[in-house]
Amino acid sequence: MNHLLIALAWAVVGALVGAGLNYLSRWLARIEEIEYQPSLIEMLLMPVLGAALFFLFALQLGIQPLLFIDSVYVAVLVQVLAFDLKTRYILDLVMFPGLVIAFGLAFVTPWTAFLTWPWPDWRTAPVAALIAGGIFFLLYFGGQAVFGAEAFGFGDVKLAAFIGMATGLSNLRMVHALLYGVFLGGFVAIILLITRIRSLKEAVPYGPFLVIGTLITLFAQAP
Repeated sequence: MNHLLIALAWAVVGALVGAGLNYLSRWLARIEEIEYQPSLIEMLLMPVLGAALFFLFALQLGIQPLLFIDSVYVAVLVQVLAFDLKTRYILDLVMFPGLVIAFGLAFVTPWTAFLTWPWPDWRTAPVAALIAGGIFFLLYFGGQAVFGAEAFGFGDVKLAAFIGMATGLSNLRMVHALLYGVFLGGFVAIILLITRIRSLKEAVPYGPFLVIGTLITLFAQAP
């Protein structure tokens, strides 16, 4: 019962974080000159996702350092998902600080043994970020060459780098996070093509799917 109460309390924290992300997103959108005027229902998305995900992670992990680290990643990913769904943009003012924060957290990961390799620590996290970002950098330009439009937005390149920094190389978590996201996005794209909701020339935003794939990996796969 105490474990459930802790999870419920952490869900309240997640809802408050999500509400704060709404106001932060509007402020950052003005700085980057992106129109962002969510409806009342859309403004509920970040608090609801924050509460649900904080609850699930707390229920699984209990109070431990990994919970606080994953909760930081969840907050960033929730903002990216909700904002990308609304605007089709991923804010630089979220991604670049997110990369710095993820790199900083790599120094305090409780599962990292000193002077070991490979682990998702301060040495391997940048490597994972470079690999993930590099893959999506190639996909970004490949999509332009093949389809004449962006199969992946450049924001997805920065998001992939953040995912690499957050998940690291151990247990191939970075690979799994990206593959889950790409497969989910590809599956939805095929459904949209079959139903003719989208044409072959229309790009499907991959940011939300990459976020979902990363959340699945963080939740299901320990470092």
